[in-house]
Amino acid sequence: LGSRRFGSQLPAAHSNRPDCAMARAVAVLSTVLCGADLVPQLRGSLGELESCVSKPNFQRAQSSWCGQQQEPVACFKELDDLNPIWDCHLQSAQCSLGAKPCAWPKDALELAQAPERKVSEAAAGNPTRFVTWNLYVFTLAGRIHPVVDELMRMQPEIAAIPEMWHEKHAILDRLNQVSGNVYAFATGGSTEQFNDADILFRADKWEHIASDLVPFSAGRAVNWAALRRKSDGYTLIAAGTHPLCCQGDYVVMEAVDFVIRTLSGVQGQHPYPIVLMGDLNTGYYQPSQQLLRLGQMDAFGRRWQIPMTFTDAWAELHPGNPDPSTINNDPVRLDYVYFQKTPISVGQSIVQSQIWPRAAGSDHRAVSGDVVLNR
Repeated sequence: LGSRRFGSQLPAAHSNRPDCAMARAVAVLSTVLCGADLVPQLRGSLGELESCVSKPNFQRAQSSWCGQQQEPVACFKELDDLNPIWDCHLQSAQCSLGAKPCAWPKDALELAQAPERKVSEAAAGNPTRFVTWNLYVFTLAGRIHPVVDELMRMQPEIAAIPEMWHEKHAILDRLNQVSGNVYAFATGGSTEQFNDADILFRADKWEHIASDLVPFSAGRAVNWAALRRKSDGYTLIAAGTHPLCCQGDYVVMEAVDFVIRTLSGVQGQHPYPIVLMGDLNTGYYQPSQQLLRLGQMDAFGRRWQIPMTFTDAWAELHPGNPDPSTINNDPVRLDYVYFQKTPISVGQSIVQSQIWPRAAGSDHRAVSGDVVLNR
């Protein structure tokens, strides 16, 4: 967000209702009645949990969602769940609403006995998760471990991380310590001299081709990285930015115009689709965000036009609620994952988007978008 914070607070809706108090008393929480972000489910001891190997989508959880998990618990979803992605790297049997805990296998023999499950052609393409998360730079140096724990829970393949300065190296060291040395930051440009959004990626899955940082106004910058997937050669441009906070949408509009024209130039050299992520410091309905979605916009006394359009991952899947809060409890969304739509498409098979609960001391909620990347 920057140095100034939004001041308005939304009331903690329904938190004092008698029916919520009773629900808490019996440890069955309702997100509808009580407004909780996560719903712990009380289970027995870890020894009583069934093995994850027999659960739906275990192979995908092992190869993609959970990776080389060492923690004892994961939370699986049923095949017909609208959000099939498991919650991984858990130490206790507490799951979000709709998920159930299972015991993650400890040895190769148990993994070898996992039944093979057929996947329909429509679901054959594994989605790639993109995440943006503003870490809130103040006090960040003292929050390295919880920040990394949350990143491991979200399991991004590619991410844009605003508000991170010299803490970047400590975060990467800790992240690779717990992940098995699979992550890297794009190294192009003077990323620690500007308020930007560093590009983090799974180096075991993606090859770094080129990257850079391009500054614009007020010490802000746009990061970009051309990345090639090792499994099939699919190549994209991951970009992140963080325009100036709290000065109205006009300065964001100027930043968006600069960022997109910069990325258009990058795309001329690296002709691949773009995923744009970041804390854009403005709401969904503001002209700058309409410009990204529509490609042109009449605002602030002139017509704005950019050479590409994007799909907002969250709004695409939640059209009835496109502008939920991602900053404290303020009634505005600031954080976005955008997939390029024209003239080069990332692939419009967006299978999931989440706004994650606030965690690890940040004032922002992370936003993720999962898409099947198509050539």
